[in-house]
Amino acid sequence: MEWKNDYKIKKSWWVVYDGKKFFVVKRDLKNNYSDISLPKWHIDPGENSKEAALREVLEETGLECEIIWDLWTVEYWNFEWLVEVKYFAMSVKQKITDELFPDVTEVISWDYNTISKILTYGTDKIILEKWAKFFGCIK
Repeated sequence: MEWKNDYKIKKSWWVVYDGKKFFVVKRDLKNNYSDISLPKWHIDPGENSKEAALREVLEETGLECEIIWDLWTVEYWNFEWLVEVKYFAMSVKQKITDELFPDVTEVISWDYNTISKILTYGTDKIILEKWAKFFGCIK
């Protein structure tokens, strides 16, 4: 469910890293379309962005994580709604379950160079690159 506050939709995106590899998810969406992207979702009513991020990463990847960095917040207009997206960097604490959110068909984990080549969206690539530079994975 999207949380709409008057004219704003709040969302959250996450970069998940365990010190060696990054985690992304493959989703099979409607009309035989699939994508490979950073874990992301909407913030539910009553949640703050950090609570939503930790809950959703667990649901989408089976990984219990901790937020180590608030990366930034971006707002943009999506036709009729203002969308606010909060970006977080997370580290993996432990794997909790193999059960994944219904639209997630696979959790993929590789090094930066491999993951950056398979991401579907340019925005995800930019976010991943900034994170990889920050932690010295690339220059």
